[in-house]
Amino acid sequence: MEERTLKWLDIHEMKVLKQIIIISDRQNGETEIGRILYTRPLTTEYNFIKQQAEEESLGEKNKFERLFQEYPKQANYPNDRIDEIIFNAVKRAYPKSVLRNDSILFNVDLEKIELLKNRNIIKSAIYFSPEFSMVENFYDYVGKEFQAPRISINIYSYYRPDFLEGQIFYANFDVSESNVIEKLETVHFE
Repeated sequence: MEERTLKWLDIHEMKVLKQIIIISDRQNGETEIGRILYTRPLTTEYNFIKQQAEEESLGEKNKFERLFQEYPKQANYPNDRIDEIIFNAVKRAYPKSVLRNDSILFNVDLEKIELLKNRNIIKSAIYFSPEFSMVENFYDYVGKEFQAPRISINIYSYYRPDFLEGQIFYANFDVSESNVIEKLETVHFE
């Protein structure tokens, strides 16, 4: 048995790990073909506080039940518009994909990320671009410029499916969501 010491990370190192598990229909049913991993730092705006407070207000019975359930629950992890945009980009290509969250609070949690990355790496990209389909007056946007970043990402897979080579995901957001690109700066793709 290897003895380990559990140590809290510094506050600036604490984060949420988002795993988008890419599920595809194959001959023998649904199969995980890869994972996209990214982290978001825990901040005053992006944290567990609201969900945890609501859950704790339910009383002692709820505290006892938490001992036998996953805690924090997946629904209690922070999730904002940029998370939705990234996840929807993958779901557009692979509709059965799922999202799994993990907290990175201790030194041993950092090893979790390294273990998940210990797979074949398939290079991919996500293109972010504003969507203009809901715009009432296109003339308001004539001559204006908009940021549309392309971010290189890795898909981690136990095997190397050829059809994932060069996979591109398209992440669209409403042109009125001006802060989406700013929030994108808090995302770190592994």
